[in-house]
Amino acid sequence: MSSETLVIDVPLRWGDMDAYGHVNNVQVVRIMEEARVAAFGPPAGTGEAGFEAPVPVFTELPEGTQALVAENHVKYRSPLAYRTVPARVEIWVEKVAAASLTVGYAIRDGVDGRLCAEASTVLAFFHEPSGRLLRISAEQRELLRGYVRGA
Repeated sequence: MSSETLVIDVPLRWGDMDAYGHVNNVQVVRIMEEARVAAFGPPAGTGEAGFEAPVPVFTELPEGTQALVAENHVKYRSPLAYRTVPARVEIWVEKVAAASLTVGYAIRDGVDGRLCAEASTVLAFFHEPSGRLLRISAEQRELLRGYVRGA
């Protein structure tokens, strides 16, 4: 079975730029977040109704559940110049564990396709009312199955 990579275009903002004309390294993490929400949906109870994510993992979480970032890893490969053209973000699932999910990213220049950053985020689903981490459900695993690299 082949895995699918989602491609999300994330607009760059004037305020993302640093004094060197590049997107600031901290803003790369924001770009990751924007791509992740566009791909998997905003967590339940946030955002506007009608948002349709390609893989609605976050929108189907039980009430009171937060999708929390446990880890971010970023390898900066090349400066991402500020442009009016969106950055192109390839996003996929690296791993689905019992109670966490690892998302992978390749962030590319929207003009020339140059790889600017490789990154990953480990997410955990925290059910605030019970104070516990939630296990990844069978339904979530099924939604993610086609996007897991190496699956």
